[in-house]
Amino acid sequence: MDFLSNINLKKNTLTKNELKACELILNDLNKVQMYSLTEMSEKIHITKTTILRFCQKMGYSGYTEFRYDCVKYVNSLSNAERVIEDENEKIINVEKIYMDTIKLLHYTLKDEDLKLLANMIITARKVRCVGEINSEVTCLQLKYALAMYGIDADVLPGTANVKAIDLITNHQDLLIVMSASANSHIVKEAYNLKENNGCKIAIVTMNPSTSLESESDLFLLLPSVAPLKNKSLLDSVPIYSIFVEILLHYLNENDQ
Repeated sequence: MDFLSNINLKKNTLTKNELKACELILNDLNKVQMYSLTEMSEKIHITKTTILRFCQKMGYSGYTEFRYDCVKYVNSLSNAERVIEDENEKIINVEKIYMDTIKLLHYTLKDEDLKLLANMIITARKVRCVGEINSEVTCLQLKYALAMYGIDADVLPGTANVKAIDLITNHQDLLIVMSASANSHIVKEAYNLKENNGCKIAIVTMNPSTSLESESDLFLLLPSVAPLKNKSLLDSVPIYSIFVEILLHYLNENDQ
């Protein structure tokens, strides 16, 4: 079921004020792409609590997840699937999926969050990148990129590696956790380390509904090339790689 069909199906569960919020938001979906919850509340003159209740009744954990689905839906309309009668059809289709996903980056990432991450990296006593399997590739990319700024970062590619640093980790350290789903064992172990040792965690994920947002010092959301619940031949590494390149621009500004 697509974004609008889901809302139309559940409209009869809304109160008068929630229905008003729904209609004002749906009247111009581009507003959702542009505005945070606070900004949306001010623009349509509906309380944040009412907007949150509306989002939750639509099946979302909050405004962030609702906004993420809305942005994907609007983007899919502006880049509607087309039949490509070409010998390079497979190449063009994969290219299009990645390009459409890349276009969502400036909607899910925030300038102030990237500035904060750059500052957290520069001021940390020790930076460690946590990620396994495909995420390990991005961790290694970030490690070598940080080396250009004289920052020696470690890569922790398994739960055993995370457990092994328990005694040498403190509140001045930063863990950058890379995980598309944000629900693997290595992620849980990283948050156990934060709880026990007080280190900071910045998580970079593609899961807008994870509960870890409130448990993190910094939460960064990337768009996914495919729904996380579905299997896909397409990999998230290219999107993470572009994220690293964006972060390098912020590190460069901070370094000057």
